[in-house]
Amino acid sequence: ARREVVAGRLQLQPASLDKLGYAWDQTDAHVQVYIPLPNVRREDVDCAFESDGFACRVVSEEGVPHQLTIRPLFGPIAPATCKVRLPRSRSQLVLRLGKAEGGGEGAWPTLRAAARG
Repeated sequence: ARREVVAGRLQLQPASLDKLGYAWDQTDAHVQVYIPLPNVRREDVDCAFESDGFACRVVSEEGVPHQLTIRPLFGPIAPATCKVRLPRSRSQLVLRLGKAEGGGEGAWPTLRAAARG
């Protein structure tokens, strides 16, 4: 994790979860993102969902902050239907993203939208 001094205090900046890797799969109605983070507690996970993507901040068992932001997604999601799950095994974090009606449903060829530019 990067370090940054703020107002005389040393703070850890979140490391990217992209480096840990993640997997994803889908149905016509949902996308699930699997992030391998063993022994994470629900109170150490903070995710924000928006129609075009999400950002999750997770503090590992060792106290190391991690960040995963994916924006823009291939299609729109319905933030009110998105959920964070920790299976009993506690070996991974699972994000369930509800695909938005009117543009998000159906098969997505990729999780991330192609870079614009």
